[in-house]
Order: sequence, then C-alpha cells, then structure tokens
Amino acid sequence: MPNHKIPSTSGRLKILAMNTALRASVRPDVAIDTGGLAYSRKSLERWGTWVPAAKGVRVETCTIANQYCEIHIPDALQSEGVVIYMHGGGFCLGSPRSHRNLVSRVAKATGMRTVSMDYRKAPEHPYPAALDDVIKIYEHYLAQGVPAHLIGFAGDSAGGNLVVSSLLRLKQLRRPLPEAACCLSPWTDLSLSGATLKTRKHLDLILSAELLEQFSNHYIDGHPRHNDTLSPLFGDLRGLPPMLVQVGAHEVLLDDSRRLVEKAHAAGVNAKLEIWDEMQHVWHYTSFLLKDGQRAIAHIGDFFRLHLRGTQHEH
Repeated sequence: MPNHKIPSTSGRLKILAMNTALRASVRPDVAIDTGGLAYSRKSLERWGTWVPAAKGVRVETCTIANQYCEIHIPDALQSEGVVIYMHGGGFCLGSPRSHRNLVSRVAKATGMRTVSMDYRKAPEHPYPAALDDVIKIYEHYLAQGVPAHLIGFAGDSAGGNLVVSSLLRLKQLRRPLPEAACCLSPWTDLSLSGATLKTRKHLDLILSAELLEQFSNHYIDGHPRHNDTLSPLFGDLRGLPPMLVQVGAHEVLLDDSRRLVEKAHAAGVNAKLEIWDEMQHVWHYTSFLLKDGQRAIAHIGDFFRLHLRGTQHEH
C-alpha cells in the first residue's frame, strides 16, 4: 500500500499552541440540552473572522441548489477544473465561513475554482441531508457544462466522509464520477471500531471517541452505522477515482485513514496515504501558522493539478 510518513517541520511550541486553541473551540459535550452544540457552532464560526481568506484569492458568495456557497477564485487561475470542498465539523458544526482560510489556501494551491458549500447540519437535518446536498452541488456543475473529468472532491473530517460517501452514492446512481478525491483526516467509520481510538487517545488534543459518539448520534437518525454511505469504509470502493488521504500520526482517527486506503488499494483504486508526524486532526486548519499545514496543502495542489488536466480517464 502506498504509505508515506512525513516528518514535521513546524516546531513543537507552535503545534501545541494551535491545537490548544482549536480544542477550546469545540466542547467535549456537544449535547443540545447542555448548550454545548450551540457554543461549539458559534466558536468554530469565529475562526472565519479571525483568519480570513488567504491573499491572492477572491471569495464570491452565491446560492446553489438552495445552499449558501463560497466560490474561491485564485488570482493566478491556472485551470478550468473545479474542486468541490466539504467542510468538517462532525456533521453538526462548521460552514464555508469557518473554513474560509483553509479552502482559500486549497484554491490557491490548485490554481482552480474551489466551491465551499453550507450543507445541512445534524441534528436538525440528519443523514442523508448532507449527502443529498453534496450530490445536488455536483449535479449543478455537470448541468452547467463542467465535465466530470474536470471536477475534484475534497473535504476534512466529516467532510472527508462525505467525499467518499458521495462517490459511492454517485456510483450507485450510475452517474459519472469526479476525476479525483482528497480526504483530510477523514472520519470513515461511524461504528467507531478503529484501534487508534484507544491507542492514540493520549496523543489526540482535538477528538475523542466520546465526542465522535455524540456527533454520530446526532447524525445517523437510526440508520445502521455500517451503512456504506454513513461509514464509507465498509463500502465497495471498486471503480473510485484516484484518492489522496492525509492524516496526522497523533489522531484517534488514524485507523480510519489507514483502513480506507488499504481497502481502496485492494479494490484497485489509485490511493495514496500520507501520515504526517506529530500532526493533530485537520492540522491544515492552522496552516496560516504551521508549516506542516502549508506543506500538506501544497501536496493537495499538486494532486489536483496532476489529475484535473482535462483528459478523461476510465475509473
């Protein structure tokens, strides 16, 4: 299995400072009745104010398929490709605003328009609302004349889940698949069976099995946790497009990435796993300070430029 371990260059103090700040944004209790969910939503949203879009990227707001979207257009536009980005937040938190800096950096690195969507959140809108919204955005761009071989999917955490789940749903619908997909610290197993939920518990400063259990309970709405578009780890990955998966070595979700790439590789998918030393969950989110976030996003740019070049491939 293509598995690349990448050493850290950010420095321990910066890593600790950034992840302590991120941890304070999301309460360990995100129950509705305690107010934890509302607090975490507001806190994460503030990141969009504190850390605006990267320089050299213009952000346009619009509504697509009844969803608020932000389209990030780099000044140095290099391609007709479109990257559709799905933000993280346990299916309950986050928005295009909270992820504005991260997505703008992805757009700048790829040289492509990058669309960040405000898909519907649980518990108000449980599964499959978010997944349906992703499909609507993708179908919108196909209807606008953007061919599938010029579209890529990307997302972090729960958004990484939506990346793979939407590919599986599109395959079930016999729709053309996007040309490439990138997952940042994806949460691929809502049954929470990964060994690193325990073995990385003392290292992960952001997530815990308990917090993930709360998020999943808000989202699944009584559906089986092994459903392949809830836990894409258990889906049939044959025929999926090339995939880049990045994960931090200190994450409780490390096994969600390792097992996904193992299964993808066994299914004949061109899948690459990058394990970043010392990194926490979605360290890309702090790339305005951490060199490792900048380097990881540069890899994402290279990946999409390689695959979204205007030549259609068979999946």
